[in-house]
Amino acid sequence: MIEFSNVTKYYEDDVVFKDVTFTIDKGELAFITGPSGAGKTTLLKLIYCDERPDKGQIVVAGWDIGKLKQKTIPYLRRNVGIVFQDFRLLSNRTVFDNVALALRIHYMNASTIKEDVTAVLKEVKLGHKANTYPQHLSGGEQQRVVIARAMVSKPTVLLADEPTGNLDIDNSQIIMGLFREINARGTTVLIATHNQELFHGTGRRVFFIKDHSIEKEGIG
Repeated sequence: MIEFSNVTKYYEDDVVFKDVTFTIDKGELAFITGPSGAGKTTLLKLIYCDERPDKGQIVVAGWDIGKLKQKTIPYLRRNVGIVFQDFRLLSNRTVFDNVALALRIHYMNASTIKEDVTAVLKEVKLGHKANTYPQHLSGGEQQRVVIARAMVSKPTVLLADEPTGNLDIDNSQIIMGLFREINARGTTVLIATHNQELFHGTGRRVFFIKDHSIEKEGIG
């Protein structure tokens, strides 16, 4: 589902990754970890083609990232949902509209949008907040809206970049529970985090970034 083969990435003269190779299987839930600045966010950007590899090959859901033309990238991103740490919700739009925006840009009809958005808000237990504005939600609720927005297009891959970084322990557990539920329905989930408590005891694969490479692979 996600394959890195001898991937190298530079920023100007600085090496971010060198000869990175790993595979995330279809339907897997896995973690990428490492200290701040290790390259976790860059790795996710490579997966959803916000960055390109300088060397090596990246294949995501059958798409060769290095060979994608600019006009083709939106088709890849329909298959890849993204959850950010800083929410990035539109404050002048309701919860419903924030989630629906991902469908409206694909020119879906209104009845389908209403059905899909209502369903995904129910899945994240925010159906009763559809007409609420983001500034009236807690941090945990806002992150659940972000997850709903990422999942409303029914992607095959879900990426999460420090998804609990702004949350307390209770809300972090709720968010991780949602990721497990999403994964149980067949979506491949990859979570980047510096917080080892998120994967400790999960029995999931964990990839450790150090010195510009995947230092080791372990089980949480």
